[in-house]
Amino acid sequence: MTEPKRLDALEQCMDTCRRQPGTLVFPDCLDSRVLEAASQLKKQGLAEPVLVASPFAVRDKMRQNGINAAGFTVVDHTSPTLLEKNVETYIDLRRKKDKPVSEKEARELMGSSLAASAMMVRRGDVEIGVAGNLSSTGEVIRAGLNILPKKAGITTVSSFLFMLSPDGERKYIFADCAVVPEPSPDTLADIAIVSAEKARNLLREEPRVALLSFSTKGSSNHPRAHLVSEAVEKIRKRAPDIMVDGELQFDAASVPDLAALKSPGSIIEGKANVFIFPSLEAGNIAYKMVQRLAGYTAMGPFLQGFDRGWHDLSRGCTARDIFKVAVIGLCLERGNLLN
Repeated sequence: MTEPKRLDALEQCMDTCRRQPGTLVFPDCLDSRVLEAASQLKKQGLAEPVLVASPFAVRDKMRQNGINAAGFTVVDHTSPTLLEKNVETYIDLRRKKDKPVSEKEARELMGSSLAASAMMVRRGDVEIGVAGNLSSTGEVIRAGLNILPKKAGITTVSSFLFMLSPDGERKYIFADCAVVPEPSPDTLADIAIVSAEKARNLLREEPRVALLSFSTKGSSNHPRAHLVSEAVEKIRKRAPDIMVDGELQFDAASVPDLAALKSPGSIIEGKANVFIFPSLEAGNIAYKMVQRLAGYTAMGPFLQGFDRGWHDLSRGCTARDIFKVAVIGLCLERGNLLN
């Protein structure tokens, strides 16, 4: 009997979304790439995209790209009724944080499509927001920080990449490769804890988290190695259910025979599937090397640390990249990507 074809992560997520289509908002929607991705999401019955911009500008952009505007939800974030509602909500949010703002400041912020879209995510009008194809990463993250709550017990907004081998058999989480330049021990602990949670949604196995360094278990007495080992201790205290170890060199984290030699007794036994890098430069270099030299597919980066789905795109992304981030982002929010 022939075994059924094994679906890859994206196909499984698409199947999940077909059964239960999602909702998402695109703040940077006056872009042919977003319109193409939104059209495919709608055409394939995966999601109902919401486009935030002037309806006239959206209609003209769609016409230029040969896309039928019928059936798309377009929200004008500058309409007086919505703007007043958002301004009032934002002023109240800042007051509760004991960081009040003036009505003028609130109106200026909420006149942005990014802030208005983040407010839609906060209210639950949509499940996730996807931006960054036109806006900078800093602008996307600031909009999230201004509007969205963080996950309970987490103070850091970071990112992760879902790395998939060419044959689809090996899957890994890499973090942080896009947001935090020089994490402290507490920040590294935040990144590891939320990355482990995302791994549970993306992998068909228990997360095995390795905090990486140029040192393995005290082989170096350098402060940078101490920083990583301190982060591991913090993770064990804060989240004792997570299978974590470090500081580890990459081979001690990923090759069982070398793990037995370099870190005997390690709980992850050289079988890590979540790699936490000690700095942004290390993570960014590593994922691009794996992508370019080993042919891995890098999906993301996906933002994490917010209590709602809010994701950033590279400004060099393709329509297909936007489609992937939208679909996987929806499933991540539901926590059922590979269930």
